[in-house]
Amino acid sequence: MNILEKYPNLKNNIIFKNASEESIGRFITEDKIDIHRFAVGEDICSPEDTDVPVSIILEGTATVSSADCGRNVLLKTVTEGAVFGIATLYSAEVPFPTLIKAKSACSVLFINAAAVRELIEHDRAAAVGFMEFLSNKIVYLNKKINAFTAGCAERRLSLFLADNESDGIYSAEASISALADMLDIGRASLYRAFDKLEAEGFIEKKDKIIIIKDKQAMLEKYFR
Repeated sequence: MNILEKYPNLKNNIIFKNASEESIGRFITEDKIDIHRFAVGEDICSPEDTDVPVSIILEGTATVSSADCGRNVLLKTVTEGAVFGIATLYSAEVPFPTLIKAKSACSVLFINAAAVRELIEHDRAAAVGFMEFLSNKIVYLNKKINAFTAGCAERRLSLFLADNESDGIYSAEASISALADMLDIGRASLYRAFDKLEAEGFIEKKDKIIIIKDKQAMLEKYFR
């Protein structure tokens, strides 16, 4: 059995999806791959790590938080197929900039970073995939900056909900006060933003459960 047959999730990844099977088999060998399992609440990657592998979530859900000045701010929730560790492949910056923690029991595929760099440097399609990943990341971060520096409360909230929903559902783990702090808005403004998004038909609130009824339309309105 070759690597792609054993780990089919590799072909869903932006770098590996167009790379030749020959190249993947040459550089991503069995000894360069490992699977780790994490219980709820365990750190998958953290700023304390100095050698972060390219990682793909095979099963489960994880949270991604910034770790700045001792404060962990939730950025988004990710699930099966999510990849991290790519943006730091060629960076000498340490530590790893985010904290990734298992929200549910997780199975994560770890791939040696040096092996991924070799693949990128020897396979043009993998290199194009890497550039596409970085381009998408830049666009995403620019949207984040716009939302959190010049955006109204509805804009900030809609982006947060879009990033943290799973199958159209956001389960609120943080209190209203904590969420207001995350979004850098007042509690009253946050309540009004929830009410407006619900009145516009984009979401439906059921206690701590937020149903995202029309994610695309919500983002089109606040990010056009």
